[in-house]
Amino acid sequence: MKKLAVLTLTLSLILGLGLVGAGQDKEVITLKVMTTPHPGAPHYGYLGPVGTGETKEKMPEWYENSPVQIYEENHPNVDIKLDVDVVPKSNYTKQLYLAVSSNKKYDLVRVDEMQVAQLAATGYFTPQFSEDYEQWAEDKGLYENFVKGSTYDGKFYGILDRTGSRAIWVWKDVLHEAGYTMEDVSSAEGLLEALPEITETAKEEFGMSGGLEYPFDAGWVVDQSWGWLYQLGGSILEKNEEGEWEPGFNNEAGVKTLNYIKNLVDNGATLQRDWQWMLANFMDRKYAMTYEGSWAVSAITSKYPDKSHEELTDMIGVIPTTKFEGKELRALAGGWMWMIPRAAPNPDIAHEVIMTMLNNRESYAHMLVQEGNLPTSEWMFDAPQYKDMVTKDIPEPWYEQFRRGVAGGVHRPSLEQYSQIQKAFWDATQKVVVNDVPAEEALDAAAKQVRDILEG
Repeated sequence: MKKLAVLTLTLSLILGLGLVGAGQDKEVITLKVMTTPHPGAPHYGYLGPVGTGETKEKMPEWYENSPVQIYEENHPNVDIKLDVDVVPKSNYTKQLYLAVSSNKKYDLVRVDEMQVAQLAATGYFTPQFSEDYEQWAEDKGLYENFVKGSTYDGKFYGILDRTGSRAIWVWKDVLHEAGYTMEDVSSAEGLLEALPEITETAKEEFGMSGGLEYPFDAGWVVDQSWGWLYQLGGSILEKNEEGEWEPGFNNEAGVKTLNYIKNLVDNGATLQRDWQWMLANFMDRKYAMTYEGSWAVSAITSKYPDKSHEELTDMIGVIPTTKFEGKELRALAGGWMWMIPRAAPNPDIAHEVIMTMLNNRESYAHMLVQEGNLPTSEWMFDAPQYKDMVTKDIPEPWYEQFRRGVAGGVHRPSLEQYSQIQKAFWDATQKVVVNDVPAEEALDAAAKQVRDILEG
């Protein structure tokens, strides 16, 4: 009996030590991440919990569905730790290029669509997973705009996985008092025709400052203009017979685009050089209509927390942008993506974590909703998990308008010189709108500038 007891105790000790050893054998992998904070997303890393267990307590659903958590469930012997450098957005570009110049060993870096081409051209980031991304884009119906934005020199450097939609927000009471409907102002021609009367009604009947608030700063004006330019058959750049890039805006489409902006101003639109984001003036009822984006929904819902979705949509209407009659809706849509440096310590793990998110609708949906972003593919827009979650925060009629905006997205060209091209078009816009220079003359001068930029 003593021998049996000793044998039982020995086996228990061996098994116990074995279990402890198995726990100790769990491989800990630290992913070094660089990102910038997003409003309303306290976890910063966007891929999994960072630091203490506070995230698990405050955001249990997000925690359980985060890509890192799901990756760990699929790989029970792996423990992923996120070491995240969170850089303020105002300083992010500078820190990105410092990381590139010093070949800093990040596993994942969050990159704005506007910087993909410039950063890919440095050689700091790897296209080694291009085939996987390309296959995903084909299988999931990634909109063409985001296919272009995810690539450089024919290679995918990641997937633009989230975006926003342009938007024109409208106080319906003013619109209806002036005798118009949302359908009336959804066309470019209809808004232009209705604007004088809407402006008069806004000022005289509602004590507002004006009918339409139009942000007039370089980046925003040009970005908004590209949608109209593409609707009308133009483009930012186009390739000539030799396969070289040249301006695609010094034509009838470009002339109509710049003249449309000038006509809006002539018909009563208020130019705002000192732009107040997140619908600041609109929510204070200073203007009947304003330009912004899907990201501004929170400004409305936070101001009216007790309003139902039906009440909100009765008060406020939205369209992605105005559409010229007989044309397809087009609007600029940017986005964000994760890119992997060539010097990444754990490139395969980093890539697999990203693909875990992209291939899991539940996880992907939680990421998008937490950050207030929209997806970039048919697959996610059609996902019941995503739509059920997002329409708790966004009224469904608004959501459907945003989907139209994303589907009709226009891409900024993947060229290092884009910022210079943007400035040339902005200079032309100011000449036409402010200084009454003929659009043809202003665009010819801008086209010459762009040719010099491309040849230089």
